[in-house]
Amino acid sequence: MATKPRKRSRKIQRISYEDFRSAVTAEACCAGDGTDTTTTLATLIVRDCSGSKPVEMLEDVLGRGEGTPVHGVWHHALIGEILLVCLRNAGHPITDDLIDEVIDRGRVIPGGSCGFLGTCGALSSAASAYAILLGSTPVAIEQREKLLEFAQKLISRLAEIGGSRCCKKSSYAALETAVEEFAQLGFELPKEECEGRCPFFASNETCDGDACVYFPRKRQANG
Repeated sequence: MATKPRKRSRKIQRISYEDFRSAVTAEACCAGDGTDTTTTLATLIVRDCSGSKPVEMLEDVLGRGEGTPVHGVWHHALIGEILLVCLRNAGHPITDDLIDEVIDRGRVIPGGSCGFLGTCGALSSAASAYAILLGSTPVAIEQREKLLEFAQKLISRLAEIGGSRCCKKSSYAALETAVEEFAQLGFELPKEECEGRCPFFASNETCDGDACVYFPRKRQANG
């Protein structure tokens, strides 16, 4: 049973992809990495995305966004939102309030949590979406246990991949794990091949290259 969302009076805004790209680029130039603007605008554009493939949606929103930094806390809101929007598009009963809820939870996940707190923000975002689907709360024993098991799987997957910090690596790990585990709850999404598909590597100065399972040459080598 999905978590009952908090009451909201906010009016849902809409934004075009072109406006998103322009605003993020301008903010990145004028105020550092554009974190706040990117989170707000990216979450707005995801809401209007069609399709039910989470990885494809991630790449569509951020992959073509020239000037969008490769790392940042917007992943902490985006990953959970993408999962819920894809579920909504696939016909599952996901409301705008539930989408708002997962975004709000993602916004409070601090930057650098992967190295300071032991759990990546993108993984926590996926876990937030899972918690909403479960109806998990701190006092819901069975749901909380399932949530903690899911969080463990997310962290284990990223630890298994290893390597340097990369928000896109974390996003791929979160999405592929979530799709598999969501299906066990009856929330099915299309499975996508993640290995060797990353289009972001050229923007990442600390990319692990061939050592990363998502690096493009991995697919060529295994083809």
